[in-house]
Amino acid sequence: MSQLRLLSKQCSKTMSALILLCPMMLLVSCASTKEKLVPVQPVPLPPHLIADCSVPVIPTELTYGDVVMLLADSLNELNKCNLDKKAIREIEAERLGAKNGNG
Repeated sequence: MSQLRLLSKQCSKTMSALILLCPMMLLVSCASTKEKLVPVQPVPLPPHLIADCSVPVIPTELTYGDVVMLLADSLNELNKCNLDKKAIREIEAERLGAKNGNG
Protein backbone atom coordinates (compact mmCIF):
# COMPACT_ATOMS: atom_id res chain seq x y z
CA MET A 1 0.00 0.00 0.00
CA SER A 2 2.85 2.38 0.73
CA GLN A 3 4.21 1.87 -2.78
CA LEU A 4 0.87 2.89 -4.20
CA ARG A 5 0.88 6.09 -2.12
CA LEU A 6 4.46 6.85 -3.16
CA LEU A 7 3.54 6.32 -6.80
CA SER A 8 0.47 8.50 -6.36
CA LYS A 9 2.56 11.32 -4.80
CA GLN A 10 5.11 11.10 -7.65
CA CYS A 11 2.33 11.20 -10.21
CA SER A 12 0.76 14.15 -8.42
CA LYS A 13 4.07 16.07 -8.40
CA THR A 14 4.67 15.28 -12.06
CA MET A 15 1.18 16.46 -13.01
CA SER A 16 1.61 19.65 -10.97
CA ALA A 17 4.91 20.36 -12.69
CA LEU A 18 3.38 19.78 -16.12
CA ILE A 19 0.40 21.97 -15.31
CA LEU A 20 2.71 24.82 -14.25
CA LEU A 21 5.02 24.26 -17.20
CA CYS A 22 2.30 24.65 -19.86
CA PRO A 23 1.39 28.31 -19.10
CA MET A 24 5.09 29.15 -18.77
CA MET A 25 5.72 27.71 -22.23
CA LEU A 26 2.86 29.77 -23.64
CA LEU A 27 4.21 32.97 -22.11
CA VAL A 28 7.71 32.33 -23.41
CA SER A 29 6.51 31.54 -26.91
CA CYS A 30 4.50 34.77 -27.11
CA ALA A 31 7.46 36.89 -26.06
CA SER A 32 9.43 36.14 -29.20
CA THR A 33 6.59 36.83 -31.65
CA LYS A 34 7.38 39.61 -34.11
CA GLU A 35 4.70 41.72 -35.72
CA LYS A 36 4.97 41.74 -39.49
CA LEU A 37 2.83 44.05 -41.57
CA VAL A 38 1.63 42.61 -44.83
CA PRO A 39 0.81 45.14 -47.54
CA VAL A 40 -2.75 44.83 -48.78
CA GLN A 41 -3.37 45.19 -52.48
CA PRO A 42 -6.17 47.64 -53.23
CA VAL A 43 -9.33 46.15 -54.64
CA PRO A 44 -9.64 47.13 -58.31
CA LEU A 45 -12.58 49.24 -59.34
CA PRO A 46 -15.41 47.34 -61.00
CA PRO A 47 -15.10 47.43 -64.80
CA HIS A 48 -18.59 48.87 -65.31
CA LEU A 49 -17.60 51.97 -63.30
CA ILE A 50 -14.54 52.77 -65.40
CA ALA A 51 -15.98 51.86 -68.78
CA ASP A 52 -16.43 54.64 -71.32
CA CYS A 53 -19.84 56.26 -71.45
CA SER A 54 -21.72 55.63 -74.65
CA VAL A 55 -22.38 58.54 -76.96
CA PRO A 56 -25.78 58.66 -78.63
CA VAL A 57 -25.68 58.41 -82.41
CA ILE A 58 -26.67 61.66 -84.10
CA PRO A 59 -28.56 60.97 -87.32
CA THR A 60 -27.84 63.12 -90.38
CA GLU A 61 -31.43 64.30 -90.66
CA LEU A 62 -33.15 65.40 -87.48
CA THR A 63 -36.73 66.28 -86.79
CA TYR A 64 -37.82 68.20 -83.73
CA GLY A 65 -38.99 64.92 -82.20
CA ASP A 66 -35.59 63.33 -82.89
CA VAL A 67 -33.84 66.25 -81.16
CA VAL A 68 -35.97 65.76 -78.07
CA MET A 69 -35.21 62.01 -78.04
CA LEU A 70 -31.50 62.70 -78.60
CA LEU A 71 -31.50 65.17 -75.73
CA ALA A 72 -33.24 62.64 -73.47
CA ASP A 73 -30.73 59.91 -74.42
CA SER A 74 -27.83 62.29 -73.82
CA LEU A 75 -29.14 63.30 -70.40
CA ASN A 76 -29.66 59.63 -69.45
CA GLU A 77 -26.07 58.81 -70.40
CA LEU A 78 -24.82 61.85 -68.50
CA ASN A 79 -26.74 60.75 -65.41
CA LYS A 80 -25.28 57.21 -65.69
CA CYS A 81 -21.76 58.63 -65.94
CA ASN A 82 -22.35 60.84 -62.92
CA LEU A 83 -23.61 57.85 -60.92
CA ASP A 84 -20.48 55.90 -61.89
CA LYS A 85 -18.27 58.77 -60.77
CA LYS A 86 -20.20 59.03 -57.50
CA ALA A 87 -19.66 55.30 -56.90
CA ILE A 88 -15.92 55.71 -57.61
CA ARG A 89 -15.74 58.60 -55.12
CA GLU A 90 -17.48 56.47 -52.47
CA ILE A 91 -15.08 53.57 -53.05
CA GLU A 92 -12.08 55.89 -52.81
CA ALA A 93 -13.48 57.45 -49.61
CA GLU A 94 -13.83 53.96 -48.10
CA ARG A 95 -10.27 53.13 -49.09
CA LEU A 96 -9.00 56.36 -47.55
CA GLY A 97 -10.97 55.67 -44.36
CA ALA A 98 -9.61 52.13 -44.14
CA LYS A 99 -6.06 53.34 -44.77
CA ASN A 100 -6.35 55.93 -42.00
CA GLY A 101 -7.84 53.37 -39.61
CA ASN A 102 -11.31 54.86 -39.56
CA GLY A 103 -13.05 52.09 -41.49
